[in-house]
Amino acid sequence: MTSSGEYTVSETARAAGISRQAYYKWLNRRLSLREQQEREVLEEIKRIEKRHQDSVGYDKMVRLLNKEGRLSYRVGIKRVSRIMKINGIRADYRQPKKDRQGAKQTYQDEK
Repeated sequence: MTSSGEYTVSETARAAGISRQAYYKWLNRRLSLREQQEREVLEEIKRIEKRHQDSVGYDKMVRLLNKEGRLSYRVGIKRVSRIMKINGIRADYRQPKKDRQGAKQTYQDEK
């Protein structure tokens, strides 16, 4: 421990059970192109979800993302559905109501 109360790199790496080289590699890690794109796609998905009041599924989301052209690349269904699933984004839609009275009436008529 240094005089200022902070831990040295060696002490931190030893406590984490990794080498100093691994610590510096982690510290200086840059996001890959794919990770950067996925963050951009996620931001756009959240923006569209907010605008459409959480009523957009992955199929319509793909069409909107590609149509608006705010991204410099096209996205596919699998990528969008995976990103939405990981982040817990789902479309809210009304469940169709069942005609229970009609089903009951049919059952009574059969007797």
